[in-house]
Amino acid sequence: MNYKVLAWISVVLLFYNFSLFPMRRLLKNFKSARKYLSYGSKIHRFTGFALLITGITHGYLALGTIMFHTGLLLWSGVVLLFAYYLLRKFLKKRWLILHRYTDFIVLGLFFIHFFFPWLF
Repeated sequence: MNYKVLAWISVVLLFYNFSLFPMRRLLKNFKSARKYLSYGSKIHRFTGFALLITGITHGYLALGTIMFHTGLLLWSGVVLLFAYYLLRKFLKKRWLILHRYTDFIVLGLFFIHFFFPWLF
């Protein structure tokens, strides 16, 4: 598979996963949206795991190796989000707060990677 295709799959997965939090806030008063939000929350962990796989595969295919790059920084943020999920029983209620704040940081890292991939 072409690394550019994997890049766009990763973009879709990233924005889908990110969109659940603001969509839940915006659509909480609409009964018709509750079914979508419930389903979206159920598949969120699977789409997040798919993002981990497509992200690292995209990076490896694009560069031929794993090296320090804005993409690796972005992918590390996604790994951190996944780690918060895995540690949710240890972190108790803090995991969700950490997960949400880090989500905004990851979104910022995405824009850095998208517009300035060779920043450092």
